[in-house]
Amino acid sequence: MHANPLLLLFVQICVIVALSRVVGLVFVRLGQPQVVGEMLAGIMLGPSVLGWLWPGLSAELFPAASLPFLSFLSQLGVVCFLFLVGLELDPKLLRDRGQAAVMISHTSIVAPFLLGAALTLYLFPRLFNQTQAMSFRAVALFMGAAMSITAFPVLARILTERNLHKTTIGAVAITCAAVDDVTAWCMLAFVIAFARFEQVRGAVITASLAAIYVLAMFFVVRPFARKLEKVYEREGRLSQGVVAVVLLLALGSASVTEWIGIHALFGAFLMGAVMPKGSRFVREISEKMEDYTVILLLPIFFAYSGLRTQVGLLNTPGLWLDTALIVLVACLGKFGGSSIAAGVCGIPWRESFAIGILMNTRGLMELVILNIGKDLGVISEAVFAMMIIMALVTTAATQPILNLIYPARLLAAQLKRRPRGAFSVLIPVAAPQSGAALVRLAGAMLGTGPQRGRVWALHLQRPIEHDAFRSAAGERTTAQPHALDALCAHAELQHVPVETIAFPSIDVSHDIIVTAATKDADLVLMGFHKPVWGRALLGGTVHRVMSECRCDVGVFIDRNLATPSRVLVPYAGGPHDRLALELAARIGRTTGAAVTILYVAPPSSAATARAQIARDLAGQLFPAASPAEFRSIEDASPVAVVLREAGNFDLVVIGVSEEWGLESRLFGWRPERIARDCPSSLLIVRKDETRAAQVPPPGEPAEERQLAPAGT
Repeated sequence: MHANPLLLLFVQICVIVALSRVVGLVFVRLGQPQVVGEMLAGIMLGPSVLGWLWPGLSAELFPAASLPFLSFLSQLGVVCFLFLVGLELDPKLLRDRGQAAVMISHTSIVAPFLLGAALTLYLFPRLFNQTQAMSFRAVALFMGAAMSITAFPVLARILTERNLHKTTIGAVAITCAAVDDVTAWCMLAFVIAFARFEQVRGAVITASLAAIYVLAMFFVVRPFARKLEKVYEREGRLSQGVVAVVLLLALGSASVTEWIGIHALFGAFLMGAVMPKGSRFVREISEKMEDYTVILLLPIFFAYSGLRTQVGLLNTPGLWLDTALIVLVACLGKFGGSSIAAGVCGIPWRESFAIGILMNTRGLMELVILNIGKDLGVISEAVFAMMIIMALVTTAATQPILNLIYPARLLAAQLKRRPRGAFSVLIPVAAPQSGAALVRLAGAMLGTGPQRGRVWALHLQRPIEHDAFRSAAGERTTAQPHALDALCAHAELQHVPVETIAFPSIDVSHDIIVTAATKDADLVLMGFHKPVWGRALLGGTVHRVMSECRCDVGVFIDRNLATPSRVLVPYAGGPHDRLALELAARIGRTTGAAVTILYVAPPSSAATARAQIARDLAGQLFPAASPAEFRSIEDASPVAVVLREAGNFDLVVIGVSEEWGLESRLFGWRPERIARDCPSSLLIVRKDETRAAQVPPPGEPAEERQLAPAGT
């Protein structure tokens, strides 16, 4: 492949992107930000792992002659990424955040900067003596700036994954991170200018040109960007011409700052920062560029950084102690400084520690600064490896420590719980087209009257950091995403009370279960979607929610159900069948639907007695004013009877009993014939027996709480 550089480059990109996605997804499963896995994937491709385990393959796949091509692509990726970071940086984050945010921001910059510079006193004679660029002043300034950075995008993603972006903690943390990034980039520009020019005269010229450039960006380019926004608003779409102009501005700004001597990345960041904020125009630009940058270009940057990282240079206990010292000082400056400042400002100490650990996240931004330092010759190969390890450790430690300091139960405790007595339904909505049918069925169970029940519509989406930026800036976030529009519109027509819940999720099943518990829902009503892989109808998310949720669960298989008028309830005697009877009774009382209870059992001497027990139970559940029809059939194939009778009804409500081949512990293994072949719409329900066993509130007998109409 060496003879064909283009072929080699394509192979390298394929390997880099594939490994980056795989390792990143593994780390997401482990509860870590995906960027940690992507950073580690880059190191795995370098001399520290692949070059150590398989040097021949490493030399064949990443020969020295190919590295300049990866370098150019990685720099392009970082330029685009820094433009996106600036694009999301809203000035509202830097205004009107109160004394606490200002003090925490300044402390979280000054403390690590001073500690990083002080650490240089100890490390400089040992590790910084290889080139003329490594003067003590340049190294001290660089180490201080590198310690001061906070990974603004990674922090935002953590906040959205934990649903903290709308809390006080999230607002303070994202504000402080925004201030940190702006200040750190300004400090870095000064450090770069100082390192590139040994004489004061050169640094002064660079600083003067940089000041003129910044003024031009705010007073010339910024008004022009607003005119681009008006073009977008007039056309009603983001045209290719507008995108081309924006990209030219970003690349042109990066070129100017590179020529001035303060690095291209500063220009890309500032171009994003001066773009209009809080508009659909900027969001569409961000969405158009983000996938290409994050999926293709940034993994190349991680791989290029990994190819430059030689952990093998840390080959003595003393060097590893120096690495541990760097990690300790980094954490002490960021975590300690931010936490103490937050505590002094009156924020409770638990929340202060949570802010501190969030501010200690460095991630990708640290790698960007380290690569700049290495290119300038300010840091050595060994220090580069040490600082890479520091970036990985501080980023990877954020989630586990945050879970200890500020567990999810504390966030859940802040949510309001519903008053006891009103029947409530939680509807997780994945596909927009399923929402109307689900809310229609839920409305049929709520009852009537002043104490009518309520519905929560839940939508879980892929975590994106934009929500954290917009929420902290006071901008409306995805409180009601498009996936819930059809549901809410239909609920309004049907006069069904609905409250929407939307937040990012990396574990959909778990978050459905937690939300149901937080809201104290009586029933989780889920839609059915044909699986992409496998033949099991009730596997995946449905299986986990049915198995682990501590409330009743229903799975609705819609076959064009309007308002139910004839409801069939197959009954075999189990607790899940009893829940099916209870829900059918609710539907009957609310809609006036005719309910038929079908007791089917194989012929036996006890069949008649069991049928009578079922008849008596039906008499308790259905009032004399609207009795249910009761039918008893003895047949060797109960499932076949149910399928035959279901054709005469528009809705079948059935429990997950073993008799029907729907036992919850066997989901995914049994034929599930009723779920697959039933000609009418089907509601499969599972009773939470732990809840059924709970003692009811004083003065409310268990039987009355379960059976009383919602409107009484």
